[in-house]
Amino acid sequence: MIAAAFLIGFLFDLGPEPPVQNVLSGVGDFPVDHIWFNTSEPLSLYNQLSKHVVVVFFCRVSTLADLQYFSRLEEIQEEFTDEPLAVIAAIQTDQTSSDELREIVEDWGIEFPVIIDNTGIVANRFNVSTSPSLLVLDARARVSARFYVGWERADLRGIVDDLLQQLRAMRYSMIEIYHPDGGSYIPDQPQP
Repeated sequence: MIAAAFLIGFLFDLGPEPPVQNVLSGVGDFPVDHIWFNTSEPLSLYNQLSKHVVVVFFCRVSTLADLQYFSRLEEIQEEFTDEPLAVIAAIQTDQTSSDELREIVEDWGIEFPVIIDNTGIVANRFNVSTSPSLLVLDARARVSARFYVGWERADLRGIVDDLLQQLRAMRYSMIEIYHPDGGSYIPDQPQP
């Protein structure tokens, strides 16, 4: 009887393996035809930001709460300045004048890279449907944390530190740490 139970268990165990579900989800990359501030070239998760932990903040820059969020993100960036961490803001706006947008970035004192998402393409590529939202990507450009509300109460520093420790454990050699260069990238506008 016991032998029959083992045999039946063994036979049922020979079935196909169930598909493995990824806990971490991948995202698209930043589009190259958008306006960027605080960087002189469009950034890519798979080029300049390869093997970086990336924090992407989606907002509209319309409330004082957004200003407080930017202050918190600046603190995180400064704390990990010598680590492969990039903080990026994706500002969702209907304004299209690059001068007006540059003025907003300067007035708000934003020093990390900013991509202007005036068409919603960036939000779509990152599967973001509400603003403000915050994504934390691991070194393989997979979403490790996603916050729609309440991220200011989350232990963002701890999340970033954990992901950087995982990155160190991978023992990558020669990671060129990205630092914003303060420039701006305005793609060529189509001529009528």
